[in-house]
Amino acid sequence: MHPSLRIALYVFAALALPGLSFLGLVLVAVVVLLLFHRHLAGARRLIWRARWLFLLLGIGYAYSLPGPSGIPLLAEYSPSLPGLRLGATQMLRLFLLLWLLDGLVISMGEERLMAGLYGLFSVARKLGFPVERTTVRLGLTLQAMEGNLGQRRGLREALASLREPAPGRTHFEIKPTPWHGSDTVLLIASLVLLVGVWRA
Repeated sequence: MHPSLRIALYVFAALALPGLSFLGLVLVAVVVLLLFHRHLAGARRLIWRARWLFLLLGIGYAYSLPGPSGIPLLAEYSPSLPGLRLGATQMLRLFLLLWLLDGLVISMGEERLMAGLYGLFSVARKLGFPVERTTVRLGLTLQAMEGNLGQRRGLREALASLREPAPGRTHFEIKPTPWHGSDTVLLIASLVLLVGVWRA
């Protein structure tokens, strides 16, 4: 699968998941499990990094929506049943997005990721878009952000580091990847599926 297609599929998934019901999300979760079960460990690491976001989603929806009590034993401190359901749905969406992020994008590695970004940006080349410069700058920024994940820095220091070249790396070598007919078929099929979700 072409690297640009993998990135595009992730973007399509991010656009389609908000339009799916809880049952639809469960079906997607089964498909993702079958296709990307090897990337579950990577998804767990991403989920751990986003644990506070999961917690805020769950608590925020559980206590912000009106409705019958979801946990009667807690009396007036109980979250609402509709809030618990919607919170669980939103948390499942975020879980699937992180799992797909690792399975489709992160697992490609740096070289293929840069080739994928270059291929996507090349679509706008005729409009005067600086393809090479944007790809390299984005790659250096992503590398700097990845380096910051393992270090405890203040917000100001972390943002300042993004303006500096990553240590030991001032350029990227982009190797073009051929686009196959199967990539075109998969791209069209995913677009049709996305439109179908939007229309539904």
